Amino acid sequence: MTHTTSESDTALIRLPRSLSPEQSARPALVGERTVTYGELQAGVAAVASGLLGVGALVGDRVAIWMDKQPRYAEAILGTLQAGCAYVPLDGGQPASRVRTILADCEPVALFTDRHHWELLAGLELPGSIRTIVVSEGPADEPAHTLPTAGGARALVENWAGFAAGAARHIVFLPAVDRDDLASILYTSGSTGTPKGVRISYRNLANFIRWARAELRVGPDDVFANHASFNFDLSTFDLFTALSAGARVWIVADDRTRDAAALAAGIREHGVTVWYSVPSVLHLLTASGALTPETARSLRYVLFAGEVFPIRQLRALTELLPAGTELYNLYGPTETNVCTYHRVSPEDLTRVEPVPIGRPVTGARVSVVDEDGRVLDGPNAFGELVVEGDCVTPGYWRRETEPAAADHWQGRHATGDLVSYEQGELVYRGRKDRMVKLSGYRVELGEIEAAVLRHPDISSAAVVVDTQSADRRIALYYTLRTAGRGPGLIEIKRHCARYLPRYMLPHTATRLDALPRNANGKTDYRRLCETAGAARPARALPGK
Repeated sequence: MTHTTSESDTALIRLPRSLSPEQSARPALVGERTVTYGELQAGVAAVASGLLGVGALVGDRVAIWMDKQPRYAEAILGTLQAGCAYVPLDGGQPASRVRTILADCEPVALFTDRHHWELLAGLELPGSIRTIVVSEGPADEPAHTLPTAGGARALVENWAGFAAGAARHIVFLPAVDRDDLASILYTSGSTGTPKGVRISYRNLANFIRWARAELRVGPDDVFANHASFNFDLSTFDLFTALSAGARVWIVADDRTRDAAALAAGIREHGVTVWYSVPSVLHLLTASGALTPETARSLRYVLFAGEVFPIRQLRALTELLPAGTELYNLYGPTETNVCTYHRVSPEDLTRVEPVPIGRPVTGARVSVVDEDGRVLDGPNAFGELVVEGDCVTPGYWRRETEPAAADHWQGRHATGDLVSYEQGELVYRGRKDRMVKLSGYRVELGEIEAAVLRHPDISSAAVVVDTQSADRRIALYYTLRTAGRGPGLIEIKRHCARYLPRYMLPHTATRLDALPRNANGKTDYRRLCETAGAARPARALPGK
């Protein structure tokens, strides 16, 4: 089932219609249950046929809200096979938020499971929904209709009934263009309303082609799908693996933060390619669950989504086989991955985190000042702007937003501050985390970097307490080992070696773990909400 890089953007994303007997028998999805390529092809064809049977057209949206399982992947691939765009929803988000997203994207179908279907009871669903497929339930459970908004009715049936009905429809592949919609990934909006990022076939194919050219992967590889399907990291796990004929271990939701279960899965499935946020890799190393024996199969370890503190990265490399290649990937959802850096032995001697590197194929980058002027030369410092096939066409139904015009031209201002180091880009923090305190410009990420130089501190997050009159700098941190650890005074003394006085934290609150959002990143919004209660004089006592 291996594809060549000369294939069209759409063919690279969709499963082929025919497989050899040998390819059909190979495992495609492993984990909760094993699904061969032949079984996956049949399941995907059933989803596509069922959607076409209810009149779905190219570009129609199909929402998926269920726990991570092989059925989730089948729904994604079947949606694409039918020419529709998949809208993946994390199984852990509340039903009210899901209802908001469904009302915004107006899908023609919803794939869910019994648990999540029950959570939707009593909520009015959009009238656009023609069919609802529930993954569990008796095979002979009768289908029924459900009233939706505007007097429309949706057919509700279990997966077996849906697949049986789909077999009566003619299977064909609708023609889709490389600029057609492939997915909508919803992220947190600044107003509190979820915002959908449109992903085209061109965007997905650009990333997959780069990954296939950069990484030597094939049918013998096993990819760990750790990220939620609504997180852009998952597009690498699913599409790069299947386009190479490899296996995908779908990590269940209840195991994504279970270090012992993750390590056991790496060992059991012989994972060769791992991609996640750095905090999960740190969890594996700090817990002791990842050992040289457990990690012996890993050929590639990729990380993205947040800064990987250099000390934590060094700890990880000490456990990996000598030949394992590490990559720091960078890119907001609006560009997927747009730059990369292959970690070298010299990088591990750094004090600062490794660079975010150079553009992937199909991406162009520039550094601009506050007036949008391009800055050249080794001393350039400013906002990173990305252009090219990796840039998505913008946000769903938000054509009037200021960034819309840029997105239509394949351009995205990231809001991230960068500089150059020996020709490679180095991340310097967020433009929106650059704050003004006492007349000084302060990058909160720089404070975090200084705190992380303390030998006893494992992770750190800094926010501004806007509830106080003097806008105090509030630090939250965790320790490398159990114990009382440093308090505010010691942390201030430590940071004073690297930072001016006006950048020293005013409060220091010790936590057992930093709060994380659904994508595994530090939840700064939650910390901001509690900053006013932070203790100014000492760290919280150990338990």
